[in-house]
Amino acid sequence: MSAKPSRPAASPPPAPDAAAAASARQRLLLAALRLFSEHGYAKTSIRAIASAAQANVAAVSYYFGDKASLYSAVFTEPTWDHTSLRSAFAQPGIPMEEALRRYFHAALAPLAHGELARQSVRLHIREMLEPTGQWERALDQDVRQPHDALVRMLCRHMGIATPDLAVHRLALTLSSMAFQLWGHRDDIDALKPELLATAEAVELWADRMVDYALAMIAAEKAWRRAAPPAAKASAAPRSPARRKAPKP
Repeated sequence: MSAKPSRPAASPPPAPDAAAAASARQRLLLAALRLFSEHGYAKTSIRAIASAAQANVAAVSYYFGDKASLYSAVFTEPTWDHTSLRSAFAQPGIPMEEALRRYFHAALAPLAHGELARQSVRLHIREMLEPTGQWERALDQDVRQPHDALVRMLCRHMGIATPDLAVHRLALTLSSMAFQLWGHRDDIDALKPELLATAEAVELWADRMVDYALAMIAAEKAWRRAAPPAAKASAAPRSPARRKAPKP
């Protein structure tokens, strides 16, 4: 009896080309952002994300590794990332006005994405209410590093050797101007939706923030020139004054 001819080994499925891979990965990110922002991490399954993205469950492992890594990617990738924000304004050779322009345009540009920006805000709020540890893990990269880069930029252009509390206060005030728009997007839409309705409107707001920031920086520099050393020293933290105990 002649032996049956052996079948050739099945070849593995071809790897997706670059365009298809980018499309599948982006669909997973967008589906995960929507579902995580609506239902939270614990109540969102990999199967639900894959179904919403019209992908198979194995695609999540292929592109992200696991659910936790996908959740981490969703925190920044669909809208923006803080590394790009730092690189946009932190170059030492550019003038301060141009650095501020790059900063505010990079910080506000994702607001032109409309619903994606809203979902991102809801995701971050949900993380605060139902913490998974993601915020703590991302704190250094997403909060501390951009803040420190902004402080260094201000010190460089204001001629300050060592940042004091006043510089940190100024940096936080400038960044708050941009990021308050993320948290107040629904309020803005209710009051004056045209302020963020188009990419051009977002760019105009970023340009005006540059003007506001330059005015704040000028005011800080004027205060530093005029304030006596004792007043400048008050920028350092002071121990709270002790109240005298009432006499019996």
